[in-house]
Amino acid sequence: MAEVATDVEQADASLARRLGFITRPVRTLVNAPHLLVLVVLGTWVACSFVYALLEDKGPIESLWWGIVTGSTVGYGDFYPSTTAGRAVGAILIVSMLVLVPIAIGHVIANLVFDKESLAVATVLEDVHERIDRLEHLTLASLEAQHGREWLEQRLAEHEAADAATTDVAEQMLAMFKPKFDVQDPPGGTR
Repeated sequence: MAEVATDVEQADASLARRLGFITRPVRTLVNAPHLLVLVVLGTWVACSFVYALLEDKGPIESLWWGIVTGSTVGYGDFYPSTTAGRAVGAILIVSMLVLVPIAIGHVIANLVFDKESLAVATVLEDVHERIDRLEHLTLASLEAQHGREWLEQRLAEHEAADAATTDVAEQMLAMFKPKFDVQDPPGGTR
């Protein structure tokens, strides 16, 4: 039974590696709203420019065609008559059908105001301020009681203990990572 699980894990790892070259750029694009807007605008302008060249149209006519076609309104006042022009139109339509709703989702997500999250953030900020104040008062009191040298020695001991604890926590987290986890490039999202 363990061999079957290992085979399944290996198949999952292989599939993750094969699809990684597709999923990583898509995840990056979907999670980068500014880049997404640039890609939408770039696709629209590029397809409009290619349409102008293929169909012998002016820049204003081709940009209008790009807006009408990309938004899938399709007035019919301009349309490609060549096969290559139709292919450019198809690319524009499909890319806009995929990318524009994602961009709209980002806009809507930024317009939604979550009162509960704001309340939690405000309480957490207050708690952090109180902890900072308590830490400052405690350190001042300990320094007054025992002296600066004693306090610095104890702080160094606590920093060393915290560093050791952090290493253990990171080791525990590493144990739970999937064995076939494909690493994202630096700065990428997961």
